[in-house]
Amino acid sequence: MGRPLYGQYMYEKGQSLLKTLHAKVIKNRVEDLIYLPKTQQWKISLKIEKYETIFDELHLCCGDLPVMDPYSLESSPHYIAAPYPIKELGRMNWTSEPAAVVGTGLAAVDVIKWLVTQTKVSVNAFSRSNYFPTVRVLDGPDINWSIMSDAIFEDLRQQESFSFQTFNHLFEKQLQELGFRDWNSTLNTYLAPDIKGIQLAKKYPSQLYLLQQLASRVADWFTDLWPLMTNSDRKNYQDMYGKAIINLRNPMPEDSAKSILEAAEQGRLNILNQVSDISASEKGFVICSQEKAKLVVNHVINAIGYHLRPSNYDKANSLLRSLLNQRLAQVDHQGGLTVLPQTAQVISPRYGLLPTLRAHGTLINGVIYQNNSIIKIQKIAERAIGSHL
Repeated sequence: MGRPLYGQYMYEKGQSLLKTLHAKVIKNRVEDLIYLPKTQQWKISLKIEKYETIFDELHLCCGDLPVMDPYSLESSPHYIAAPYPIKELGRMNWTSEPAAVVGTGLAAVDVIKWLVTQTKVSVNAFSRSNYFPTVRVLDGPDINWSIMSDAIFEDLRQQESFSFQTFNHLFEKQLQELGFRDWNSTLNTYLAPDIKGIQLAKKYPSQLYLLQQLASRVADWFTDLWPLMTNSDRKNYQDMYGKAIINLRNPMPEDSAKSILEAAEQGRLNILNQVSDISASEKGFVICSQEKAKLVVNHVINAIGYHLRPSNYDKANSLLRSLLNQRLAQVDHQGGLTVLPQTAQVISPRYGLLPTLRAHGTLINGVIYQNNSIIKIQKIAERAIGSHL
């Protein structure tokens, strides 16, 4: 299902649910939250009108997060800091001049596909790793999880801690049970940077299906096990598995892969290696890399994605900045707001655990591992709401 179609489906379901619940919709921007510590209640401050209602509980579902700006280009003309909604790109005057896309994740895939199908520009794309998401493989057998079983998971989630060594042991055994030799050989055979990585879906569809299913299982496990790991163990996991698991767990649609491969074959898409800097100039932007000393492009589109990090929280919207400035919330070192994982309750550096404030979705994508899929967001939301019923 395409994103626009899914968005329309969600909108219609949402409208139906609002009618069923007889919910009141306030179509004004919430600029601020006022906490009443004695009663643990909340007031909201709207941009236009006064709103005196006092709320017993609030749920933060604002996915409007700031973007990263690694090359400090935000004030430059022809720099697009955030590509969504994609349809807004159609309002710009695109010529045949070259453009650059920063990032190779799913957001970059959306942007590249739009550029090569809707304009005549030549596209230069890159990221730190230059690994694209794998291509989604839909057809495959049901998997008997003999090693990473539900019973093992239930036992592990009851423990006080979970170590990287335990995960590594179970993962490697499950990998072998699925027919792979080990993780290193798997990486070298079935994953690759650049366009080559996308092409592997045609060569190894059955293996990539198994690996994508395994990556999804890892993400499901880490909903509960990630908070039980030490920071050093999390780092070990990220170093060995992190990026690959994300690219397997968040694959691109087949039609997007087709558009990207066709553009590469036609010479309209070039993947840049080892980019060291981007700077604005009178003619556009100058990209410096070891591959090409200087490449001049007319536009730069930032498709790194939306993240709340300690380094960019000052670029967050006014509501989030107010929460942070009042010390009602804090940016976690893993990204997103710090919450109690079991209940999604926000942890305030000023008041401690806030029993009546909960956060959801990508806003807590950090403490909750990969909390960016519909299924996982729904699971955490049900847990948060059910924790006080």
